Amino acid sequence: MTLDSDVGRLSQTRPFDLLPREAVQLIAFSCEKRRLKAGETLFCAGDAGDAGYFVHSGAVMVTGGRAGAAKRAGAGALIGESALYGPVTHRVEARVVEDGVVTRIPRDTFRRVLVEFPDAADKVRGALAARTKRLVESLDAARLRHWSAGAQNAS
Repeated sequence: MTLDSDVGRLSQTRPFDLLPREAVQLIAFSCEKRRLKAGETLFCAGDAGDAGYFVHSGAVMVTGGRAGAAKRAGAGALIGESALYGPVTHRVEARVVEDGVVTRIPRDTFRRVLVEFPDAADKVRGALAARTKRLVESLDAARLRHWSAGAQNAS
């Protein structure tokens, strides 16, 4: 894999798709690329998260969360995106299930890139605000459905 191909793949994934090519090049050049074997763990539930992981090849199984849900993340996936924006505690485990390559993108690196590209930082902030708004709206709708069902059952 070349730097150019890494940049191309990263550029197709949120939030990197909001950044100019030069910013994505800086991320691809600055971050550690790791070859991983099946059975290795990227992180466990309860671990502090300080980086996102971009999957170039292979597959990672993300398990835990609600009812022990499991999701397979293959090439092109970004795992742990929220750790790019601020401190998090992982609520899931990420374990390699198929040998491959990932790039570890530390929060500090991502933030430095956003400082260097303030227009892109504004786009990322706007996209996060829109996603947060949609989440709050869906939670409000679920709350109203729950209250409506409770009121009907009380009658």
